[in-house]
Amino acid sequence: MSEEKKEIYLGYSTDKAITPFYQEFLEALDQQKLMKSVCTECGTEFLPPRQHCQKCLSLCELKEFTETEAKLRSYVIVDFAPESLVSKAPYVVAIGEFPSGLRLTAHITNLMSQPEVGMNLKLAYDRIDEKKITYKFLV
Repeated sequence: MSEEKKEIYLGYSTDKAITPFYQEFLEALDQQKLMKSVCTECGTEFLPPRQHCQKCLSLCELKEFTETEAKLRSYVIVDFAPESLVSKAPYVVAIGEFPSGLRLTAHITNLMSQPEVGMNLKLAYDRIDEKKITYKFLV
C-alpha cells in the first residue's frame, strides 16, 4: 500500500475546500481577491479568515480585504526547507501588518537585500498552476 504524498506550501488549492465558507474564500482568491472574515456578533476581523470568532465563538462572514500596502512586522529566513520547498530555499516568510492592524503571513519573493522590520510590502498573488494560487508580499 503506497502512501500519498501531500505538498505543504503557503497557498491554497481551489479544489480542496471543505466548507462553503472556505469555498467562497478560494473562489475569491482564484480571482485575486483576498477575503477577511468579520464576526457577525462582535465585529472582530480576521486575516486570513476564520469561520468562527476566536473571541465570542460566533459565526463570521467573509468581506473583501482591499488593503494592499503593509509594513514588515517580523520575518524568518528559511534555510532548511520542507521537501516541497527545497528548490526555493533560502526564502523569507514574513508577517506584514496593514494600516487596519490586521496581519498576514506570506513569502516575500523579490528581495534583493536583507529584509528590515518596518520596510514597505505590497500584497500580490502568484498562480502556482491551474488549481493553485497563493498570496505573497513584494518589496
